[in-house]
Amino acid sequence: MSDLTNKDSEQDAKLAVLESKIESYRERIISLEEETKDVSVIDSTLENAIRRIEMVHSRIDKTEEKIKELKQQVTDNKIWIQRASAVIGAAVTLIGIIVAMPQDADSKELKNGSNDPAQQEVVLQLPSS
Repeated sequence: MSDLTNKDSEQDAKLAVLESKIESYRERIISLEEETKDVSVIDSTLENAIRRIEMVHSRIDKTEEKIKELKQQVTDNKIWIQRASAVIGAAVTLIGIIVAMPQDADSKELKNGSNDPAQQEVVLQLPSS
């Protein structure tokens, strides 16, 4: 019976060691579960941050498209303004030429006196005493 008692005591010792290991594993699992709770919070925070970054990127893309549209509109406006300036410049030049023409005719009239042909003047002489 001593062999049986020895085997029982060895088995009891081994069981005690196994139970203590199981208990330490259980404690480690519980502590890991607590740590993973924080990880899940971090994961959700990261997911939110990623969504926000994606939203910012989409806003940037939309803004870049609007900037391209505005640049095209500015270019179109520049072309329109250049054409309008050319037309206005030509109109001002023509008006200036037209206005200047009658002034040239008037200045010729002033230089020559009158446009009527020259007439002879009759000089009257009074008898002298």
